[in-house]
Formats: sequence, C-alpha cells, structure tokens
Amino acid sequence: MTSLLDRDAAARTRLMPTPDEARLLLGVAFRPSGVLLAVVSVVVVLTLVLAGSDLTGTFGALAGTWLAVHQVPLGIAGATLSLLPILPTLLLVRGVARQVARAVTPSSTRRDVVWVIVAALSGPLAMAVVMLAMIGDASTVIAMSTPGFFATVGWVLAVHGLGAAIGCVRGTWPTPIHRTVVPSWALAAAGPAARAGAVLVAGGAVVVVGSLAMSMSTMGALLESGGGVGGALGLTALSALYLPNVVVAASAVVTGATAAAGAASVSVFETTGGELPAVPVLAALPESSAQIWWPVLLVVPAAAAFVLGRSAARATATLPDAVRAASLAAVLVSLGCVVVAAVSGGTIGTFGRFGADVALFGVTAFTWCLVVGVVVAGVAAYLLRRHDVHGWDEHDAVIDDTVNDDTENDDTDNDHTEKHDAPAALPAGAGDAADEPTPTQSDAEVVDAEVVDAEVVDAEVVDLPDEPGTKGV
Repeated sequence: MTSLLDRDAAARTRLMPTPDEARLLLGVAFRPSGVLLAVVSVVVVLTLVLAGSDLTGTFGALAGTWLAVHQVPLGIAGATLSLLPILPTLLLVRGVARQVARAVTPSSTRRDVVWVIVAALSGPLAMAVVMLAMIGDASTVIAMSTPGFFATVGWVLAVHGLGAAIGCVRGTWPTPIHRTVVPSWALAAAGPAARAGAVLVAGGAVVVVGSLAMSMSTMGALLESGGGVGGALGLTALSALYLPNVVVAASAVVTGATAAAGAASVSVFETTGGELPAVPVLAALPESSAQIWWPVLLVVPAAAAFVLGRSAARATATLPDAVRAASLAAVLVSLGCVVVAAVSGGTIGTFGRFGADVALFGVTAFTWCLVVGVVVAGVAAYLLRRHDVHGWDEHDAVIDDTVNDDTENDDTDNDHTEKHDAPAALPAGAGDAADEPTPTQSDAEVVDAEVVDAEVVDAEVVDLPDEPGTKGV
C-alpha cells in the first residue's frame, strides 16, 4: 500500500487530498469498522440459528453487538448492560492502530497525519449513526432500547481515537520524540510503567487460572446448566470474552484493593458472598472466607514496583533522573489502572456492579509503585553508577600499568642498545692481531656466542681441515 509520504511537493501544499490519497483514506475510515461488522454479522446469525430463532430482530441484534464492542451501554428489557467484554474492544483498537500505521511514515507532514486521524474517526461515527437507526427500527419487535446519542459518540471516538493515536505513533516513530521538548527522564518513564503494568496483569492472570483450576467442579456444574452442547458452547464463549475483565479485577485484588461481583466482594483480607450469574468464568471467585495466606499475593505488586524501579534506573543517566522517572512511572501506572478498571467494570441489570474498585485500585497501585519503585530506582541507580565509575578506574589503572611497563621495557632496550653500540676495549696484543688477515667464513665458524657488556662468553672456535691454499686457524 502506498503511504501518504510518496507524494511530490506540490501535492503536499494542497488542502484537499489527491485521488490516491482519497482511496487510502477510505480504507482507513471504513476497513476496521467494516471487518468488525462482517464478523459480528456472522456471529449473530450463527447464534440465532443455533438458538432456533426465526431471525426476527436480526438487524437490531447486529447493531447492538457492534455498539457493544465499542463499550456503548445497552438497554435490554428495561435493564442496563454496561459490563461488556473488553477483549473484542482491544482487538478493534489493535486493528485500527495497524491500519493507521500503514498510512503514515516517519516523514509524514502534519497535513497527512491530520487527514488520517479525521478519516479514522469519521468513518466509525457515520457507521455508529446507522447502527443507532437500526436499533431504533428494531426496538418495535425486540426488547432493546436505543442508546444515548452522546454516549455512543463518546465511546466510538474514544475507542477509535486510541487506536488512531497508537497507529500514528507507531507509523511516525521516532519523529514524535524529535519534536517533543520534554526532559529525557520523562520519556524514559514510559517503559518502566508498561513493564510494571504487565507484571500486574500477569499476576492477576495467574491468580485467575489458579482459582479456576481449584474450582473445576463448579465450572462443570455451570456448563451443564446451559442445557445441551449449544448452551455449553455459548457459556464457554461468553466466559472467554469476559476473561480479561476478570483478570483486571484480580489484578486489583492482589494490590490490596477490592473487587465487587454484585453483592459479593473480594479482597486479600476479607470476602463477602452474594448471588452471581451462571457464567463459568465467575467460578474463579472464592467460595469461602479469606484465608490467612492470601496476603502473600501482595508480592505481585511488590514485584511490579521492583521491575519499575530497576527499569527506571537503567533507562536514565543519573540518580536524580532515575528517581524522577520512577515517580512519573508510578503516576502512569496508577492512571492506567484507573482507566482499565473503569472500562472493564460495569453493571448487569439487577445483579449490580461487577469489577474493581476504580479509585482504590488507582491508590494502591500508585502507593506500591511510588514507595517501592522509587527506593529500588535510587538504590539501583547508585549501584550502577558506582560500578561504572569503579570499572573505569580499574580500566585506567590497567592502562597506566601497561604504559609504565612499556616505558620501562623501552628504557631497558635503550640501555642494552647503548651497551652494544659502545666500542669494546681491545685486549693486550690485539693490535698485532688486527694487522693479520681476518679469517673468512670458510675458515672458521663461531657458534653459541653471547655478547654481554662487550665481553665474549661461551665462545667456541671450530677448527676446519686445512685445504690447499688456506691457512688453518
């Protein structure tokens, strides 16, 4: 696919897109929403057929499911359904981000980026209006009320806006870094915050999987309540969709916060029972009071804070910057926990609210990351800088020793050279010998001779047989 950068300079100065750009923008505007509509249509029709329905109100169910993926609260039979699975929403955000990232490159102009963002938001908004009209038309035959217009627009803009922002950053990277004027330690806080959040989510997932493994009998009973293979498959699919919501609630619990499930509530310190929907994934909720060993789960946020502090120390150059980066990362983790908890929670009709305590989750996550993370960042930064300084000192010492040794060797060589070059004193009677002819190589060979300070030692003269015309030595 051709990117918006592959245009000449004249095309860049125009306000309206060229025909090629228009085709690209149409793909950005409608491809993610169109793919979602196709998948939703297949799922809705298949579900209605398996349920033995006469397909009455199919368009209303299709529109309601499309809006539910965007986290738009639905009114069904006079009850509000705002607890919606976040897994399809995350997949939609990823699809929008990939589509937008293909339309921009690091050299994209602001005009290109603005057109891509406008296209990524305008297409879904137009489809959202159509979905509202479909629900309004189907409300006469099915028990579904039309969602509020402003709530619908807000959620659609939030979901697609998040995907568009991620896609623009991915497609134009590292240009956004070059255009920013924030300190380097502030930019370095993003990585530690993401790693700490990943540790929290991983810890919640491990807790959920362990709870489900210990509640297999309860899960089997809930699946049997589906009334056949079709019902069991439906409950399994529903549990898979809501599994990320349960993981987020478990992540809040391990930090010391509270998660509610209707009248029931769970924390590492105490639990309260209550009536729950017959969904197998809810078997992860404890069936007894809090155990004495549950506070051990607090090791998960401690590990997340440790990772945050260590990453902040490695991503910065000085100890103060490491502390600042860790503090900002703690704020980012807290904000992320608040947003995720708010989106993953909601109400289910008369059962009440499900999900983590949003405010308490943000406070506990911030406290762990700030206290433990900042301390770890300071200690790690000090140790890393100290290691670097000592490492350079030792390296310099080795270099100095090497240079000194070389200098001493050079001096020794010079002394030997001077001694060898100095004229040796001639022994007595050497003048008369010097007048005599010097033997040639054929006359004698000198082997194993070593000259030290102009003295000849270990010298051996080998007599050669006399030959005609030569004089033996």
